Amino acid sequence: MKKFGKILCFSAESGQGMIMSSEKKKINFSVADWEDFETMPSLGLEVNFTDENNIVSSIVSLNYIEKSDATAEETMAICKPESSQEEEISAEENPANSTIKKEPVQDFTDTDSQKLLPEHFETDLELTLLLGSQEDHEEEVVPREESVTVTMNVSQAVTNYFNTIQEHVQKRASYAKVDGRLNYILIRRFLWTTFNNLSEIDLHIINPKLKALSDDLRVMAKVYNDFRRKTKYPSLAYEEVFLSCQAEYKKIRNYAEAIIQRLTILRTNEKYVGRELKIKKVELSNEINTNEFDVLQTELKSLNGTYVDIVHMMAELDERYKHDMKLLSEFEQEYREDFYKLFNESAKKHNKSILDILSAQAFTLDKQLWEQAKLSKAVNAHFHKANISGEFNTKTYLKYYLDSQDTKKASEETKVLYELYKYMASLEKDNIMIMLSDAGDAIEFESTINKADNSFLAKAFIDEKSSLKWALRNSVKVLIVENDLAKMSLESYLYYYKKYIVVIPKIILLGNAKKYDLYAIQKLLPRGTSALMLANQVKEILGTNKEAPPSSLK
Repeated sequence: MKKFGKILCFSAESGQGMIMSSEKKKINFSVADWEDFETMPSLGLEVNFTDENNIVSSIVSLNYIEKSDATAEETMAICKPESSQEEEISAEENPANSTIKKEPVQDFTDTDSQKLLPEHFETDLELTLLLGSQEDHEEEVVPREESVTVTMNVSQAVTNYFNTIQEHVQKRASYAKVDGRLNYILIRRFLWTTFNNLSEIDLHIINPKLKALSDDLRVMAKVYNDFRRKTKYPSLAYEEVFLSCQAEYKKIRNYAEAIIQRLTILRTNEKYVGRELKIKKVELSNEINTNEFDVLQTELKSLNGTYVDIVHMMAELDERYKHDMKLLSEFEQEYREDFYKLFNESAKKHNKSILDILSAQAFTLDKQLWEQAKLSKAVNAHFHKANISGEFNTKTYLKYYLDSQDTKKASEETKVLYELYKYMASLEKDNIMIMLSDAGDAIEFESTINKADNSFLAKAFIDEKSSLKWALRNSVKVLIVENDLAKMSLESYLYYYKKYIVVIPKIILLGNAKKYDLYAIQKLLPRGTSALMLANQVKEILGTNKEAPPSSLK
């Protein structure tokens, strides 16, 4: 005799399990009796089987029965599958994927439950198997309302979201004092590539300070990515910023989503019971003149009552679902345009402040990263082995990478890097350090050289130690120095410069001619040379030694 039940337990190792039948009988079974090649036995799985004197055979899942039917509707899965990670990402990027499916199901109050529970089930287990466990109905259901009450108005929801962003910006207010910026949108990918590559060459580059800078940039980047995603997809912002704050809306929506799952199960059961009805009717017609007729007639009546109850429950759930979905749709429409307008206005106000912080953070991280790289013997050795010439900075490293690319086969990502190189080149200043003993001359030389070319950044010193510290943090292209310094001899000064500073500068010497083994002297000018003349000499040196751009940018 065909029966149905649920699997109470199953061991994949032994292949043995137990079924609780609709008559509440526990029946042992073996995997050898399993005939469903699409679904393996599992705890709680609803099954159909043949029972002859407590010996089961031909066991299949209800899914298998449903899929064997000819119509497309009968192929619906019993349970809605969980979304994959790719679907979650797609829902984030495309708000159309995040809306709930427009299909029916209802939850129950005690009154509803009493009204809808069928009177024809022979056992509690049979009722549970067909309509779901009692635990499924214990949740309190909201009464049917004619409208959804607003928990938080549009203005407050938008304000709360942007207050959180403003807190992140204010927490990093000190970055406003940073004297440089790197366009975060342009440099972010290559910055992290450089960070990872250099840390692989020498892990000790990432000291606690650098680690803290990188972690803080990542936090702010997440804030920006969320902000950018919401501004790009207003419907997503509406969902996450406004609708997610509406308690009554969320409660009704959760019930609507539960209804979909309940209806799916009921539709499966409707097909199963309908199939069983046909079988019973055939059996009844064949046994009309036997002693089994009365028993079969009773079973048919009970099964028919079950079928009617399932259909009635589906109609009730469908009606409730349509009612709830109408409420949700009306609520969404009522506040959507007001939200879009206010959110867009607030986004424009905050966009600049977020990007300014990110650009200052990118500049700081990039600067600190290369300062550490300059001190690393491993990085120096790597650059020497790879024939990477020039200053230790992102621009040099980027040029080295681009020179290795085939410009004719450049991908879109590589083309973006060429644009980044142009941007980095436009920002780069030629650092010129002036080391004199007279403060007046130092100030005059600095001012004149800075005015001579907007790509020059001249910095004058009269203290040798201060100048060496500045040279350590900045790549000096030209060093202007005189024979007689305040505290050191020129030979001692060049010795310490050679010892601590990696980048070799071009040197303009003011004073008497003398051979220095440590560095070559490019220009020898007499003391008393005018500031304008000195500026022209700097132009001449840098003009004939400009770094060639990558081949595709020439």
